[in-house]
Amino acid sequence: MSRYFENLYEDYNDSKHGDSELIDKGKVIQLVKNYVQTILTETKKSAHKLREDLYVGDAGIAFMFWKLSQSKDLKDLFPCLEHASFYINRAKQIAAAKASDRRASIAFLCGNAGIAAISAAISNELRKSDEVTRSIADFQKGLKTCKSMSYDADEILVGRAGYVSGAYWLNQVIPSKPIPNELIKDVCNMLVSRGRECAMKRKAPLPLMYEYHDSDYLGAAHGLCSILHMLLESPWFTQTDGEFNNVSKTKFDDIKKSVEHFAGIQDADGNFPTRLFNSDKKLIHWCHGCSGAIYVLTKAYLIFKDESYLGGCRKCADSIWRHGLLRKGPGICHGIAGNGYAFLLMYRLTGERKYLYRAAKFTEFLTSDTFLDGARTPDRPYSLYEGIAGTVCFLTDLLDPQSSYFPFMDVFTVKYSPE
Repeated sequence: MSRYFENLYEDYNDSKHGDSELIDKGKVIQLVKNYVQTILTETKKSAHKLREDLYVGDAGIAFMFWKLSQSKDLKDLFPCLEHASFYINRAKQIAAAKASDRRASIAFLCGNAGIAAISAAISNELRKSDEVTRSIADFQKGLKTCKSMSYDADEILVGRAGYVSGAYWLNQVIPSKPIPNELIKDVCNMLVSRGRECAMKRKAPLPLMYEYHDSDYLGAAHGLCSILHMLLESPWFTQTDGEFNNVSKTKFDDIKKSVEHFAGIQDADGNFPTRLFNSDKKLIHWCHGCSGAIYVLTKAYLIFKDESYLGGCRKCADSIWRHGLLRKGPGICHGIAGNGYAFLLMYRLTGERKYLYRAAKFTEFLTSDTFLDGARTPDRPYSLYEGIAGTVCFLTDLLDPQSSYFPFMDVFTVKYSPE
């Protein structure tokens, strides 16, 4: 069986769709209501066993309600911050048992660092300044582990790139930008050192390489592309009079050359292999493949103004349109909403209506009989990354596409203080 449903939708045609309303706002809002009610019904049960983390746990549902609270169209449908507080407090109760675990302290998507960050954002909205301070302090407990060369994870789920993505997000959503630039640079310095060491060990054809469970993954969840993305987001890549003055030439060259090499791995169909060496497996997911790679290509285009990166982004989006209606479900990690997010990214980047049209068609497919009858139910069906909590985030962004961003991977917003 194919990993994806055949896309039978007609692609965007300006003469046919140019004057039409692409988003049916009423249907999107009703779908959000349905999904959120299902989440509340199923996950507030005392017998329901849900993890505590952002990836598939309570903190991810808390993030969904925080995001709903930011939407002018959806914030009044539910007591969003009340629900967000319930889920993040339940997550914090479970996380307390892991307070001394250094892996949990650094892990953003799958550990306590992410829980602390969401707690800070929710408390900021509720104007609970003392709780914001405590949560930021809890988040910063991961820094010691980040700065230790012996810690063996660099990727998004439990590693340094995930930790720094959380730092960027906190500075994005809390006006005081509570995570100092120097802390961010410390983590990025360690990422560069680790990448150089791994590249030498593996004799990689690029200056920076990383491994996860001894595998040379390239995808956003486990590998190279999201690590490079987080390095490009750093204060090092701010420009003064057209010059990058905040980064040494060696770091700049190693990061830029690694991004160039990664972009060169893209195949004619627009996709990427799952591993650097000995891999012909192709997946169209955020976690593996072009649906996650598009973010580092976009950031590289915005920084370096090289049209080849924009061309790579277009190839990613076209591949997702052809092969992105996934059977694995509605989620953002390896599901239809995650692939739909790539179209919202391209709409923000280019302003071209065809990408908003494609995002709308992927949304339409979520309610089709073909999807409802043939898609797999995720292991964690109500969660942020595998389930419908992430789908709700995508639908929320569909209503305001010019402000949309895949969770914790916004390429357009400055996430640190001016030097």
